Amino acid sequence: MKKIFIIFIALLISLNTAVANEKFEFRYNIHENLPKKWVTEFKNIMDVLQEVLPIQNNMNDYLKSPGMDIYAWKSTKNPFPEVKNNMKGSCICGDGSTRWLQLDIYPQDWTSSRNRIRTYSVIAHEYFHVYQISLSENKLSDRESPKWLTEGGAKVFEEMYVKQYYKKDLLKADIKETKRWSIKKVTKEPHLYEKHKTSNKRGMDGNYTGSAFMLLALVNELKKNNISEEEAFELVFREFWIQRGKNDWPKAFKDTFGMSHDEFYERLSKYKRKDLKKILPSKSLKIQDIFN
Repeated sequence: MKKIFIIFIALLISLNTAVANEKFEFRYNIHENLPKKWVTEFKNIMDVLQEVLPIQNNMNDYLKSPGMDIYAWKSTKNPFPEVKNNMKGSCICGDGSTRWLQLDIYPQDWTSSRNRIRTYSVIAHEYFHVYQISLSENKLSDRESPKWLTEGGAKVFEEMYVKQYYKKDLLKADIKETKRWSIKKVTKEPHLYEKHKTSNKRGMDGNYTGSAFMLLALVNELKKNNISEEEAFELVFREFWIQRGKNDWPKAFKDTFGMSHDEFYERLSKYKRKDLKKILPSKSLKIQDIFN
């Protein structure tokens, strides 16, 4: 009897492990005009992302169907007419009945090594939004969650991925470009970065650099409370979105970070552009160190 019981427990553990390791289903719809090298790299990136940031199955509820389609193409007028006319841009898109992830890769992005990396980093960026949606119980819309945490998180994550796997530190270069964002706006009017419509003016948040600076400043403030760098990034990348699924974003912010967003904005007001040097992620930090 004891032997049967042990076998039963072993089978139960095995079953649970299999369920835990089962990946959320992404269906790849890749246009033939994309280079084979890009397609291979896309699949490799998706394998890494699904291993490190697994998507919860509750995503199926938001999609209203099992699994999620990914459409990728090199810019053309109507790559997938059976899905929607005039598909354009990279985003998590929807039509009211379901959502999909789309990657609109611009031909000119292959003209330089820096831009070529962007054709890969956009995969990590959009995937991270799926991760945020899943963790937050679908609380990612512009009206409900702060843009600087939404887009700033995806921006910083994609740049950390690029640095780790392609040895390119594009985050530092982007934030150093003064024409992309305004340190005065970020530090004196941070509430503007809570919404897309109030931070989309030219020079305010180009390529989400202002949002990224704010997110990195938040990580820096958390580290001042004797929180490790890995744990601080885990709080902004993961734990906030879990709490966001339970509460409105100001309460989720305070519950996660131990301070109100207004208190953080007050601390942020003391930052200067030169502080970038001390708030960038450590060179040795890997995404696996954060999501373990």
